[in-house]
Amino acid sequence: MKISSKTKPMIMGLLMGFMMVWMAHGALTGDGAMEATALIAFAAAHVVLIVVVLAGAVFAARLSPRAKGWIDRLHRPSLSHVGLMLVGAVIAFGSVHLVVHGMGGV
Repeated sequence: MKISSKTKPMIMGLLMGFMMVWMAHGALTGDGAMEATALIAFAAAHVVLIVVVLAGAVFAARLSPRAKGWIDRLHRPSLSHVGLMLVGAVIAFGSVHLVVHGMGGV
């Protein structure tokens, strides 16, 4: 199953939106344990992502020049990409916020 280049950033944005709700809730309610857990999860996800990207780049550059094309297609952030991620994050954050506060009509 191939995911389009427009769908991937939207999915990542949705996931980021849910994480933002988690982090914002901890910050606003003063629940330090939840805030720390969310911050650790957020930081850990980005560290893992950076390690995977760097490992892929090293592999492509040093061990497999043929893999370079595949790595280039895997993730090419652009202004459009960032915009789609932000739209996904706003949709997720907004919908969860409305449902939690009773305005979602669920």
